[in-house]
Parts: sequence; structure tokens; C-alpha cells
Amino acid sequence: MAQPVRSEFTGPGVAGDFLWMIEQVEYDDCLFVFNDNERQFRAHRARVGSEHRCSAGGGNAAIRPHQCQQPPRACGIPTGDDAGYDRLDEATRAVIDEAITHLDLLLATGRYLGVVYSWDSRRHTLGTGIFEVARDVTDYIVEQVEAAVSRA
Repeated sequence: MAQPVRSEFTGPGVAGDFLWMIEQVEYDDCLFVFNDNERQFRAHRARVGSEHRCSAGGGNAAIRPHQCQQPPRACGIPTGDDAGYDRLDEATRAVIDEAITHLDLLLATGRYLGVVYSWDSRRHTLGTGIFEVARDVTDYIVEQVEAAVSRA
């Protein structure tokens, strides 16, 4: 059964740095949930056209290429597009739910013992760095990721 792993970025080359962590043997059985932008998330899900890239992004999206490995080691959850989501409206909830459905499918394989996601211990919610994301959005993402882990 998978367990949620809250991981706070404190610097490069240590726990909390997803790019470093994903290469460490102790995380070989973990799926990393990274903060993606909606455009890249949709392009990856559609897997069509020149917009589908598995190229590294900024922040914890540096691990984006790992979502294209077999088996995938990363799963993107949109936190915005050109800017962070400013509220949890119907459209925002729908794209997050789409990402959670994909997370559910990955977890149903039974491959993963841990699900690592970014954490902000000061705010007690999803950690974000590049985008300023509304609190109701970050809280919803955390609730949904942890619910997906508990279903697995």
C-alpha cells in the first residue's frame, strides 16, 4: 500500500529536491507528484503534436521527463498556466480532478510504495515556488493526492 510523503524543498542535492531524490535508490519505489503548468499537462495527456514534450520545467517540474519513462516515475498536477490559479473554480477543479484520475490509474498498478509531493511546512499545504497559487487550490490538491493514495 502506497504512503504519502510530504517533501519540503530546502536546497539542491538533499531530500526535498525532487531532481536529486528521484535518482536516489531509496526512492526507487516512489511516484513523484510535481507541480505542472496546465499547458504542459494537457499536452502530455493528449500525447500529440509538437506541444507534447517531456522536457524539464522549472522548480519541481524539473522531473517532468520522468513521467515519460516506463514505468512512469512522475505525475504532473496543474497549479496554473501562465500564472498560478487564483481560485478553485469549476475549471480549475476539473483539470486537477483530471490529473488525480491519472494518478489513480498509476497507483492502481501497485508499483509504488510512496507518493512524494511538495510540502510547505510553514503554510501547511502544497509547496509552490514558481507560481503564487491560491490557498483553496493548494489545499484541494493535497486533499486529492492524499485521498488517491488512500484509495490505492
